[in-house]
Amino acid sequence: MSNGDIEYGGLANGSPLWNIMQAQNIEPGSTPSYELCKLIYVSHPLGKRIIDAPIARAMYKRREIIVAEAPECVIERYNDVWDRMQSDYYIADCERLARIYGIASLAIMPQDDRKTTDEITPEELWSGKIKFNSLDPLNTAGSLVGILDPNDPDFLKYSHIAVAGVPYHRSRAHIQLHENPVYLDYTVSAWGYVGRSCFNRALYPLQSFIQSMIADNLMMIKSGVIVAKIDQPGSILSRTMQSAQNLRLNILKQAQTGNTISVKPDEAIESLDLNNLTYAEQRKNILENIALSLDMPASFLTNDSLAQGFGEGEEDAKLINSYIDSVRLEMKPIYDWMDNIVQYVAWSPDYFLTLQQRFPEYAKTSYNEWFHQCRRSFKAIWPEALEPTKKERSDHQKNQYESVIAVYQALAPECRAENKARLIDWVIGNLNECADLFPNDLDLDTSIIAMESALGLDEPAEEEEENSFGG
Repeated sequence: MSNGDIEYGGLANGSPLWNIMQAQNIEPGSTPSYELCKLIYVSHPLGKRIIDAPIARAMYKRREIIVAEAPECVIERYNDVWDRMQSDYYIADCERLARIYGIASLAIMPQDDRKTTDEITPEELWSGKIKFNSLDPLNTAGSLVGILDPNDPDFLKYSHIAVAGVPYHRSRAHIQLHENPVYLDYTVSAWGYVGRSCFNRALYPLQSFIQSMIADNLMMIKSGVIVAKIDQPGSILSRTMQSAQNLRLNILKQAQTGNTISVKPDEAIESLDLNNLTYAEQRKNILENIALSLDMPASFLTNDSLAQGFGEGEEDAKLINSYIDSVRLEMKPIYDWMDNIVQYVAWSPDYFLTLQQRFPEYAKTSYNEWFHQCRRSFKAIWPEALEPTKKERSDHQKNQYESVIAVYQALAPECRAENKARLIDWVIGNLNECADLFPNDLDLDTSIIAMESALGLDEPAEEEEENSFGG
């Protein structure tokens, strides 16, 4: 038997990810460079999942937009412009770059004869010809230096960018950080004293995951090895004996289900024993270590179900819910910046003129007054991070139905005419929300009910006197 180095398909001089992740100088606490962060995201099996999965889960449904002091068409106009400008795409792209490298920027490109140094104006936004560019730290390298003077009001704050030496006005760009800067802590992946990459703390366990993949591949390669315990020929090996030995090995190699082969009583044929290579727990520990370094629920990486126990499922759901809320909170600055842009584009003076023609009550309202009124009553509400199951929705709607009926039974005897019609409208509106209990909407003409109630036609008829001949 001989020993030798194992080679994996010539991968010693393989992909850049392989060469870097197998580097001996990666130790616990090592920080990734810009190039390594890019390679992990592009090539590592967990790279894209670590970056994109939280963003996708946070943005899986659009926010509910509310403008309390405006008609519904104003909200529809806002959502249409939001979609036309691909706002969700650029927000996700900027947040993705920030999570990969530690910082990223989203810039509004100038139009016509304007320059990047010009302040963006409402007229430019009203034109609707808005184009965005997502910029990573390499695009803005040298401009995001930051102020390190603790006595300066802009200490560790970033408001200006320059791309390839071309400065941008602060109104044209938003700078998104992943985590807050730490004083005098230089971020290699972002070339500045800024935030940190998601891979910053997870670099060492990410390398360990590559090692586990090597073990997976090696087990699959070696699992088909057949060990033949056959008497070896003597020291003097003739050509005939060599041919006979090769023939026996070829017969063994070609043997399959349905064939029969024979060996001597003192010989044996068996597969390679890999029983000692069970490392499922170690693989799971690596994934949990990666999730721990990311402050992320392990189920994002392991795909484990939430309900492993009666009470554990609810706790896991709460943990994931809180994590998604934290991601949404991190993305709030870029959403606020984009909301401001879309409001100007969607609610332009030209649109307000069409609104005045549809709604006469706006005839004496100025554009500025109406616009600030809409902005003041603007609100965006995120949907629940985890959708309830159908059973949970049905149980909630059943409780809602019982509560609505109880309120109606308590108030109906005291209501007449218009009030009774309004009460029934309220009952119908709430019952139609219970789509899982009542698939078809309830539709009643409450004006007739109000009229009959006012005339007293809805009073129950008095019971007739019992017939003396009745039984």
